[in-house]
Amino acid sequence: MQLLNGKQISLEISDNLQGEIEEYTQKGKRPPRLDILLVGDDYASKIYVSMKSEKATSIGVVTNVHTFSESVKEDELITLIEKLNRDISVDGIMVQLPLPKHINQDSVLERVLPSKDVDGLTSTNLGKLFKNNPSAIPPATAKGVIELLKRYDIEIEGKQAVVVGRGDISGLPIAGMLQNENATVTLCHSYSKDLKNICKRADILVVSIGKAQYINREYIKEGCIVIDVGTNRDVDGKLVGDVDFNSVKDMAGSVTPVPGGIGPMTIACLLSNLLNIYKQNV
Repeated sequence: MQLLNGKQISLEISDNLQGEIEEYTQKGKRPPRLDILLVGDDYASKIYVSMKSEKATSIGVVTNVHTFSESVKEDELITLIEKLNRDISVDGIMVQLPLPKHINQDSVLERVLPSKDVDGLTSTNLGKLFKNNPSAIPPATAKGVIELLKRYDIEIEGKQAVVVGRGDISGLPIAGMLQNENATVTLCHSYSKDLKNICKRADILVVSIGKAQYINREYIKEGCIVIDVGTNRDVDGKLVGDVDFNSVKDMAGSVTPVPGGIGPMTIACLLSNLLNIYKQNV
């Protein structure tokens, strides 16, 4: 079994990004700028934003985190987003999800200019992704999955790929990007019947369902590439994925760990998106 070390690959990507940023700033160009909106007191969201901002700052990105109380009004968020849209020094805008229930998440996300949508979650960028338009800014998690497979020289074209979970942030765009790489893609969800046998046909199995250690060896065939996008806490508070790692490790050809798999790749690819936007702006 090959361990797909997303942490190591993400460091290589970050080092390359830092080198590129230094080339621009040494020529007198301004550094890239990322603005993040964080709403409420969700512990996981605070951790994720801290990790993103620290990594961004470490490679030379000017990072601003705008914090709001849980009771913030939707209009306040939209007002800030529109201000950032107009600011030519801002390259990327990211809204940390989830938002409180009284806020319409789609309404807020759609106010971000597609050209500054560093997370690739506006309908414009998702639409471009599904049309395989090269100008699409892809969602960072989906980009991270594809990049990790490519870095390990895992063939995608012509393979049977099964994606379990169809969320806008990960499952759906991952399926789209696998399709763009010429895999034959099956997208499963809570209404899918006979999930176990569908998964067993997969050469590449991507799991993003938000259920701790749900997928075990009974769901995979020998040699399957298993990509675990999930982040959950088990009964002991330990960070685990949607895949039971110990159950599948002797069956899978390759597998991503949690932590240290897709999580760090997501951050690296978010910053890769930012740099691509920045290059068009300077």
